[in-house]
Amino acid sequence: MKKLLLLILIFIILSVAFSSNLKADSTKFFVNFGMMTDDSFSFDFYVWTMGANIDFSINDLFMISPELNVVTYKFEFSTFLLEPAVMANFKLGTLFAGAGLSKFIIISGSDFGESSDFALKVNGGFRGDNFKFRVYIITPFNDLFASNVVGVQVGIGF
Repeated sequence: MKKLLLLILIFIILSVAFSSNLKADSTKFFVNFGMMTDDSFSFDFYVWTMGANIDFSINDLFMISPELNVVTYKFEFSTFLLEPAVMANFKLGTLFAGAGLSKFIIISGSDFGESSDFALKVNGGFRGDNFKFRVYIITPFNDLFASNVVGVQVGIGF
């Protein structure tokens, strides 16, 4: 757990450090809010997400997007999870689509410190100057596209 948190911290520091080398308009910071549910869309199980991501535009067609979300079950606030992820996205104007790695870590509750295996996160959406909308699916590698979590997020850019 300590190694993972150290790795996340190093990644964030390097992201901020290298963002100054990119063009000023190629890096965008977003604060996001959304929800996730299982792929049955029954909404018996759902969680709320709140987090942030940075979009580093490498060129006109490609961007890297590290993100960090805090997840809580409904509005009960008894358990919180941390969901770090890094996405590689292809851009086509204001639309984007891509995939990356995601992981869930319990940061409060009865199973503190427990974490999931890495999972595939596939996303697509719209990114304007100060607004971002995306839908995504998270699926474990050992059961690819059989047991999924589906989510939607809206972000405000700075």
